[in-house]
Amino acid sequence: MGVSISFGQSLSLIYEGNPIPANQEIIFEGIANGNVMVFEVQVTNNSTNSLDVLVKKVENYLLEGTVNTFCWAGQCYGPDTYVSPNSETIEAGETTPPGAFSGDYNPGTIIGQSSISYVFFDQNNVNDSVMVTVLFTCNTTGIKTNNKPEYSISEPYPNPASQFVKFDFDLMKEGNVTLKIYSLVGSLVEEIKIIENSGTIQVDTDKYQEGFYFYTLTIEGKDLTTGKFIVNR
Repeated sequence: MGVSISFGQSLSLIYEGNPIPANQEIIFEGIANGNVMVFEVQVTNNSTNSLDVLVKKVENYLLEGTVNTFCWAGQCYGPDTYVSPNSETIEAGETTPPGAFSGDYNPGTIIGQSSISYVFFDQNNVNDSVMVTVLFTCNTTGIKTNNKPEYSISEPYPNPASQFVKFDFDLMKEGNVTLKIYSLVGSLVEEIKIIENSGTIQVDTDKYQEGFYFYTLTIEGKDLTTGKFIVNR
């Protein structure tokens, strides 16, 4: 008997009292004065069953000298924890209370921007997930800054994918550039070297199993951005 995969999304997020789209990117600004920046988001279970929800942290790009941790299910974890050991049970139709999750970022005195994604997923169905990416942005005065990595990469298309998925990219500097594809649980599925400064990458997904995948653009060994696509046939 085959196993079917459901791509219904049971989880959604609320930020500052308002629902936000899946895969939303949020700029969270602060001052590089050694104080911890605390990003909070609430998780809603839109299904008709209770869910045991875990959190995964993805460090897309970190400024050297900064420290980040997160808290979930009543516990706070150190910087080397990337998936919460414990789950939070969210009843059907319920939303976690304010403060149930926090992504904590200490910039020290480092000016600039770090990018961290947080993925909330059902521990009994890892494909049922929702993600938010936070751009922790710091300077010395609290004035907004537009510092961003010197690259651009499009959202994957088509998404969901069947036989292939494409990315348009434009790199403003040369270097060792790769696109890495990971399974939802963090296993490296494929690594593609990018030689041109601009163009389109096509990833053949006909050999992938159905499910959710992360992609990460890496330049000179630094993970700069990440996102998610679905393989569904």
